[in-house]
Amino acid sequence: MQDTAVSQGQALSPKRRPPRQRRTARSIDRHVLMLLLAPAFLILFATTLGPFLWSLGLSFTDYNLANPSIAKFVGLDTYSRVLSSTSTWNALFNTLYMVVAIVVSQTLLGLALALLLARQFLGVRIARSLFLIPLMTPSIVVALTWRMLFNARFGYINYFLGLVGLPQLDWLGDPLWAMPSLIISDAWVATPFVASIVLAGLLSLPEEPFEAARVDGASPLQIFWNITLPLLRPVLALAIMFRSIDAFRMFESIQIMTGRGPGDVTMTVNFLVYNTGFLFLRLADASVLAVIMVVLMFLIVVACLRWIERE
Repeated sequence: MQDTAVSQGQALSPKRRPPRQRRTARSIDRHVLMLLLAPAFLILFATTLGPFLWSLGLSFTDYNLANPSIAKFVGLDTYSRVLSSTSTWNALFNTLYMVVAIVVSQTLLGLALALLLARQFLGVRIARSLFLIPLMTPSIVVALTWRMLFNARFGYINYFLGLVGLPQLDWLGDPLWAMPSLIISDAWVATPFVASIVLAGLLSLPEEPFEAARVDGASPLQIFWNITLPLLRPVLALAIMFRSIDAFRMFESIQIMTGRGPGDVTMTVNFLVYNTGFLFLRLADASVLAVIMVVLMFLIVVACLRWIERE
């Protein structure tokens, strides 16, 4: 009986392939996977890496659309000319100021909003759905709406400031308030994105450390600072990375709300690339600025990824 059961079990169990056949099957699967991924890789190369390599090559020339036939290789002369310009350094300062302000404000606001939405209360699911509405709004619509809200004469913001007796400001025409106005408008549309990432991290945290901390008598502030925040650091690094890249690429809001003014107060590197390449037709100089912007974003991505790996 026992021999019969063993023989039936051997008959029912699938035959194991020899090692050579398993290696051959894995090799075939790998080739099929590469074949299926090839079209997507080619499209990605054509739309991202290809234009970047073309811009990188242009940055070592003096290419100008006004006289394209006389373009020649000049090495690092274009880099030297662009980096010695005060407009470049002014745009770099404005860009870094805007990126830091956007990332810090939206990270803090997104963390606070995520902590609020992580609690259980009546209508929490509806609230979690409604706070994503700004993400669905086109950036041009957002810029036009905030431009009307910040209008010095007819905007609702100055209207409500006047009702409570506060001074009415020229938000988009005052050099002191033009950049903060852009930061406020971007915070409204992008803070829910940060909050959604942090909320997903909060809901996935294990309960055991929090229960142990409560048993030991830790206060809510101690639990947040010593347990919640350290566990959320990889999630926060991911949110910071995404928001930094988006802040570097901001263009529509600047174009519609301030037009890089007043003066050059809101002139960022991305906007300077557009002006240099499409208005003044100096594609070589615009390519240098684009390379600088890509290098800065690359450094931020590397720093955030190393932070995530360390955590």
